[in-house]
Amino acid sequence: MELEVIKPVSQSYLTGLWNNENYKNNINKQNFNDSVAKYFSLGVFLIAFSATAYWLFQHDSHKAWSAFTAVIIVACPCVLALSTPFTLSAILSVFDKKGFYVKNTDAVEELAKCDTLIFDKTGTLTSNENAEISFSGALTNEEKLIVASLLRNSTHPLSRHILKALNVERFYSLNDYKEVVGKGLSARINNHTIYAGHLSMIPITVKSAGETGVHILINHTYKGCFDIKQQWRPGLAQLVSKLAKFNLQVLSGDTDKDRSMLTTIFPENTTIRFRQRPHQKLDAVLNLQESGNTVMMLGDGLNDAGALKQSNFGIALTDNINNFTPGCDAILKGGALNLLPYFIQLSKDGLKVIKISFAIAIAYNCIGIYYAVQGTLYPLVAAVLMPISTVTIILFTTLATRWFACKNKLI
Repeated sequence: MELEVIKPVSQSYLTGLWNNENYKNNINKQNFNDSVAKYFSLGVFLIAFSATAYWLFQHDSHKAWSAFTAVIIVACPCVLALSTPFTLSAILSVFDKKGFYVKNTDAVEELAKCDTLIFDKTGTLTSNENAEISFSGALTNEEKLIVASLLRNSTHPLSRHILKALNVERFYSLNDYKEVVGKGLSARINNHTIYAGHLSMIPITVKSAGETGVHILINHTYKGCFDIKQQWRPGLAQLVSKLAKFNLQVLSGDTDKDRSMLTTIFPENTTIRFRQRPHQKLDAVLNLQESGNTVMMLGDGLNDAGALKQSNFGIALTDNINNFTPGCDAILKGGALNLLPYFIQLSKDGLKVIKISFAIAIAYNCIGIYYAVQGTLYPLVAAVLMPISTVTIILFTTLATRWFACKNKLI
């Protein structure tokens, strides 16, 4: 095998999307736990030193040191160390069993905050598993091998559909392979030049051809067009109705042939755009974020890599979890898409559980500190009360999370 490197991989198109400077804005994010921890710690030390100072001025050093030690011990930080990770980890476990794989607990908090949902169309609202394919032309067996040899190098859903329909058993090697994202493919195979994709990709004018579909050109001879009628994912209308409270948008790289269908599924105020290039999707996410929206992006492949990574919560939807997935916050199995409203609601309920556990811990700490600052709570007793608080928080977060999961029909 002879390999010629003509461009460093660090300069590739997709790497350029991933390394975009816009993505730097997520580095300093703080979760709920981090935002509360500093105030909790400052409050505890302020109370401890204040109680110590008071008893020292009363010339009672025994109560001074007893109060200081008891406050530090009884003001159990278990709510900070345990409530958030226990709750969110339990939620991740529920998600995993339903085919929703979120990368970490911080991402669950971002999921709960989303108010805007952007959908890609091909492979997201439509299924990659089934499609009706017709070809307006004729291909010889040799030409089928040439077309299949070209398309097997693409991960685009339409390429995979056509390759599956051609059902060839062998492939040719190819030279000068080129893929224009959102447009099509070209290469030289067995001294034949082949183009496959949008009409704008083809170097000749074809007047009789329709604009949609995957057009095939071999040796400057137009061979016909593959028309792919993808199947909409089952229960799509019900899914959209459950998500109606969100700001919904559809950004598709395809033509507008499905506009009428989408307008019947989505609410009237839904923004639906077609012929969107990857950078246009990225810009759409950026514009929404600049307007104060928290954006969730759902896409299926590499074309959506920039928008997925820039969004506050990016979901790569796939019917085959072994496929390569761009930088995103979660992978969602195609069959679990209808559970998306329940996933979002459980993440919101998880934050409620965390806040309630904080309230429980604050009540516990207030009672404990009340006696600790008076110097009447011995440090040994405080040390016994601390694990009781820990057990209480663990039991509450575990049971509450399970209850909310059952309520959202995820268990």
